Amino acid sequence: MIIRRSTWRLAALLGMGALGACSVFSSSRQPGPAGAAVSVTPVAAGACAPGIWFCEDFENGLGRWNLLPGGAGATIGNADGKAEIIQDGSSKVLRYDAGKSRGVVAILRDEAFSAVAARKTADYYVEARIKPINNQTSNKFVCLLGRVQDVNNWYGGCLNVQNGASSKLEFHKANGGKWLRARQFSARTIVNDQWYKLRMEMKGSELNFYIDDDFAGSFSDPSITSAGRIGMWLDNRSFAIDDIQVGSADVKPVLLSLDQDEEWTSEAGGKPLEVNVSATKSDGSPDVYSVVSSNPAVVSVKQDGKRSVLEALGAGSATITFTSGANPAKTKQIKASIEPAFVMASNTYGSLAALTQPAAGSKAAYADGELSLRFDTAPVFSGIGSVRIFRASDDTLVDVIRPKNETNIYGPSADGFYRGVNMPLMRFEGTTLVVRPHQGKLAWGEHYYVAVSAPLLKDARLAGKPFEGLGKAAGWTFSTRPAPAKTLTTLTVDDDGVKADFRSVQGALEHVMKSLSKETPVTIKVKNGTYEELLFLRGKNNVTLQGESRDGTLIQFANYEALNSGLAAGIKEQAVTNRGGRAVFAVADSDLLTIENLTLKNSHLKKVGVNGQAETIYFAADKERLIAKNANFISRQDTLQLNGYSWFYNTLVAGDVDFIWGSSKAALFENSEIRTVVDSTDASKGGYLVQARVESADDKGYVFLNSRLTREDGVPDGATVLARSAGSPRYFDNVIYVNSRMDKHISPEGWWMSPIPNPAKADGKAGWREFGSRTLSGEPLALSERVKAAHSLSEAEAAPYATREAVFSAIGWKPAP
Repeated sequence: MIIRRSTWRLAALLGMGALGACSVFSSSRQPGPAGAAVSVTPVAAGACAPGIWFCEDFENGLGRWNLLPGGAGATIGNADGKAEIIQDGSSKVLRYDAGKSRGVVAILRDEAFSAVAARKTADYYVEARIKPINNQTSNKFVCLLGRVQDVNNWYGGCLNVQNGASSKLEFHKANGGKWLRARQFSARTIVNDQWYKLRMEMKGSELNFYIDDDFAGSFSDPSITSAGRIGMWLDNRSFAIDDIQVGSADVKPVLLSLDQDEEWTSEAGGKPLEVNVSATKSDGSPDVYSVVSSNPAVVSVKQDGKRSVLEALGAGSATITFTSGANPAKTKQIKASIEPAFVMASNTYGSLAALTQPAAGSKAAYADGELSLRFDTAPVFSGIGSVRIFRASDDTLVDVIRPKNETNIYGPSADGFYRGVNMPLMRFEGTTLVVRPHQGKLAWGEHYYVAVSAPLLKDARLAGKPFEGLGKAAGWTFSTRPAPAKTLTTLTVDDDGVKADFRSVQGALEHVMKSLSKETPVTIKVKNGTYEELLFLRGKNNVTLQGESRDGTLIQFANYEALNSGLAAGIKEQAVTNRGGRAVFAVADSDLLTIENLTLKNSHLKKVGVNGQAETIYFAADKERLIAKNANFISRQDTLQLNGYSWFYNTLVAGDVDFIWGSSKAALFENSEIRTVVDSTDASKGGYLVQARVESADDKGYVFLNSRLTREDGVPDGATVLARSAGSPRYFDNVIYVNSRMDKHISPEGWWMSPIPNPAKADGKAGWREFGSRTLSGEPLALSERVKAAHSLSEAEAAPYATREAVFSAIGWKPAP
């Protein structure tokens, strides 16, 4: 194609409907911007490499592509993007500036795909190099499409890029104009302005997805069985694309993967690292691989079939490189940082009883408690070194805790699930070093001593002396008390008191998961204090978590998406430590959990460029019920992620973005305060209270009854909305406010219209609804400016949401204060 103008305004490009826009052009001229003519010269397909059925490098322009607005049923907002060929390094690429576009923006023309169509198969892969480009919007998707029938029916392999960073590759599909985000796959961090090789492989109903020739995941979907064509789709995300290829689905990338992280920190003489290697050729058969160390004096490597063993020999750094035999360009690396070998210090510092917890010589320590050592002044971590715990009877090493890159594993639950998380295990509180042993490492009724390596701290003084390490000779010993009785159904947790069964809330939760039957009622009484921990409960019903006072009992941790991605409520594999989810409290398969008289807080503070999703609780449920009474739930983005059924009575929920969300069948907030806090990334922003993903139109969804919508000082007037949609036809936006009072931070329009909710126009039974809304002072609110998608309920229509018995009538549940 010879382009007389370098850019097109897509909203004016084609004067036809969605199906017409996808048809083959029969003329050598087509309308351009403002009616201008654009010359079109058909371009023959360039020569492709052997085995490649179709290829496109854009060196000859855009003659084989239909560039189009999204079309009816596939576009929300204005299709005002623009496309152009630009020079990127040594090659030409297609760049698409999104504007406000959402939908299909390019489909290959029929004649250009004829070589593929002639093969009479819908089994093929499509891959391309894609570079997401930041265009300052809140949305995030760019997709490479296959089996495109038209703008309303296709499969897509998609990059999820939000605020410059994400960690998701996704499978999207459209059927009959209904768009669905069908699956998310974990992937490396995806950033703007960097090229990625994206590949979607379609064979029958099986779809496989790859990023940079690394397998990301698979999905089975039988809904589209025709070859169709290929194309591109976006949701307000600019991008560049190049080097598109289509070929046989039986030809796969050469794969090389490791079951270890890209970084390894150890010490000379420490435990060797076993790396399991998966290597396959393009036909799926096993491949050989080689592995070498850049510094064998620091890390030696021994290869044994699919397993390689890395041994730390000396202090320093080394890069361990694994190379595919079938494709020497395919490599994986582990960067090793090896500390000096641990040396048991022989220094003494006099009596440590007043400086340590458990106190040196203690006979009644807790197996689930933290350790602390108080210095004369506040030291700092050096980044290396460790705290070690030994069994006193035979000097057996029980636990090693390091100052960075630590993990922890909770569980197992009664049904054998674990929660593995990335989690710092050391911190300073003033001049005191606080150390959390790995969960379950210490036993009840055992005798231990503690050692601290000299390199751990800089500029430290202990008991009037320069700190040069602490070892067995220093005398920090303690004995743990006998285990609490397995039959206990009322347990006490106290972080520093004398009369308690546990020092940690998680210690008590693990006890009841392992010791009591699923249905046995149990109460965990948590004394006033600050409990810095993550929690995990699974497979145990009728648990009550009861604080001593609502503001005095604080359970908190700074957990967030970039630290522990996604939502997780346990996996079967004990060794997995990076899929435990971003919530402080992860709950699954636990009916009638009650949380009362305490504060649950995710203390993460959002930062620009860091994904700040940070739940206080993730309640994974179907028919299970959650009760929260006289309690505070405080975070910023995504404070509550609720499913199943939940009742929040006389509670405070605080956050800024989508801070109440999920797929609840019925979540009732009664006599509660819903507080919008100042966005720490931009104080001028308002917020979004709810994002409902209700799976059935008949489910009540999220109901706010006799509640107050308030704000933190600094939240601007009119900048916060009652809800925004997830933008998927799979979910219903069932959110209802009944007899609730609202401060001036709530927008007069009430609801956020991008994307469009489902249903697009609410009625008495589904969608965005209100009844009896008032100002904080009690004056009736005028709702004349509310968006047209919302619905003002009549008194009769509001009745099913006006009492808790009515809200939970589907299951006959009548919870009481």
